[in-house]
Amino acid sequence: MKLRYLLLSTLAVAISSAHASPVRPTGFHPGEVRWQELGDKSDDFTSGSLNPAKWVSAPASLNVGAWTFDPANAYVQDGNLVIETTQDTHIRRFADSCWDGVAGGPPQFVDREFYYKSGAVHSIAKGVYGFYEAKIKGVEIFPGLSPAFWLYSDDHPYDDRNDPTKQYVDYSEIDIVELQQADWRSPTDYDDQYDMDHNLHARVEENGQIVWKRPKPNPEAQLLHYRAPFDPRLDFHTYAVENRPDRITWYVDGVEVGSKPNKWWHRPMRVTFSQGLRRHLIKYNPDCQRADPNPDNIISEGFPEKARMKVNYVKTWKAQPSVWIEDQDRYTGTAFPNTQPMNVSVNYHGGSDYFVDSGNYDGITLNLIEKNASGLVQVVRSSNDPSTTSDANKYAGKTTLSLNLSGVKLSDQLPNGHYYALAPVFSSSNGNPIYAQSPIEPIQITGNGDGNDVPVTGVELTPKTTSVKVNETVKLTSTITPYNASDKGVYYYSDDSDIASINNSGIVTGKKKGSTYVTVTTNDGAYTSQSAITVTETSGGWTPVTGVEVTPSNLSLTLGQKKLLNISVIPSHASNQSVTFQSSNPTVAIVNAQGQVTAKGKGTATITVKTKNGGFTKTVNVTVK
Repeated sequence: MKLRYLLLSTLAVAISSAHASPVRPTGFHPGEVRWQELGDKSDDFTSGSLNPAKWVSAPASLNVGAWTFDPANAYVQDGNLVIETTQDTHIRRFADSCWDGVAGGPPQFVDREFYYKSGAVHSIAKGVYGFYEAKIKGVEIFPGLSPAFWLYSDDHPYDDRNDPTKQYVDYSEIDIVELQQADWRSPTDYDDQYDMDHNLHARVEENGQIVWKRPKPNPEAQLLHYRAPFDPRLDFHTYAVENRPDRITWYVDGVEVGSKPNKWWHRPMRVTFSQGLRRHLIKYNPDCQRADPNPDNIISEGFPEKARMKVNYVKTWKAQPSVWIEDQDRYTGTAFPNTQPMNVSVNYHGGSDYFVDSGNYDGITLNLIEKNASGLVQVVRSSNDPSTTSDANKYAGKTTLSLNLSGVKLSDQLPNGHYYALAPVFSSSNGNPIYAQSPIEPIQITGNGDGNDVPVTGVELTPKTTSVKVNETVKLTSTITPYNASDKGVYYYSDDSDIASINNSGIVTGKKKGSTYVTVTTNDGAYTSQSAITVTETSGGWTPVTGVEVTPSNLSLTLGQKKLLNISVIPSHASNQSVTFQSSNPTVAIVNAQGQVTAKGKGTATITVKTKNGGFTKTVNVTVK
């Protein structure tokens, strides 16, 4: 009775309030995550000069030993932050911790000759969790320079770094993007300008010693490489990261390109833009384990006119606690018989600084409510998922809730002016109930309808046990019963996606050695079936690509329709799985970095899929009617 009374009283307040659509990060949709912009770490650079209340130029904490950061090399011009690199031979004092040829010793100040100056700025304000986005144009010179947008902490050493609740962290760094590094596999096989890095760095205390955690020795946990479908030197694109207490996720032009568990990235960090030197403009000193100036390759051509990165804006948001129903139009455009349960996918975000608490709702809760012009009349049915309050799920995610419609009065039997709505809700750790920005309404509840609906009675996932190597794939098959069921929709999830992930087509990808379970759930009836997955290690070494397959080979689309291509790099365990996509006629069809084709205009186009390693290609013929 307490829960029902709470639902009635709080929902009555919630459904009477209107919510304005906030400014939100690129790629996020209205009515989903609510965002609060943070002005102290946001700037559109339209004031004509670098705002000293927000930014520090050439900060002392970025004192590098291979070039010099100079305040004059970062400035605002034509509505952009410009960071340029100049060829400028000069002498400056340098604290050299390898003056005697031994890395890591006590530093001595020396007069060192440098050959380049570059720019760097960081925010005065610091932040931890939130969403950070910037619109950036790369630098014309390639290779040699790397525009970067990143976060780093500069308050070390921390007095509490030996505290296990702080994960022993002494330094946190999130590289939102490092463009055009030309540094991936080896000195003789470097990336081109399309390759970009989104990595993690940390310094932690282990057994009383401070230890660096770098991306390349820890690729699964800290290294993310992405090959863009565009040349970053030619135009502006958005690069972003969301730092949550549980995960770090990167985005390019609003599309997710990777995600990692958040183990060490919990210290307050500054928003930073810089342009570093790479490749032939510097040289690696193995004895000192660092990059040093390169006196053997001093190039002045193109500096600084072709050595300028540009930042059009940077924006920082905090996610506010949010809950929303996925594919909302499906529920208002469908009649639901009261002879079957209604299965609803509910997404949620606990907020940058909060999480889903058990509170009065015991996790994400979905209510079918009856309303009239005055608001809430009653809660008709309710379902909740207590697992969304667990440590693994409480920060953000998706759950499918099933509402038992048996005995629910049909919509056309309600009193005049009454109708049904779906209203998800949860209790936040901030102490407040959180509702969707607007309820989904009206919901049509019918009887048996025309009798043509055939309910699902079960599902079988095969094979029941299988193994797959790291970076290889295996296909699972789900069989719905009966064969003529009206709704054959299913969704998959892995108990441990760090060991094995699964996509919507039932393709399992081995991530690291271990065992886990994959579950398929039917949209109708929420029937489930499981397969046990064992991931084994590969034999190691480099495996070249020998081909690529794409399905379908022909597409017929209507205007605005989207279709995701299925790409298989051959062999499935090839070391470099990267492919690029290109449309022969973007006015007819465009394709994004994930292979999603969108119909833009009537006509024909050819989509070409090309492997980065080996350059193997396949084409898809697209007709838009």
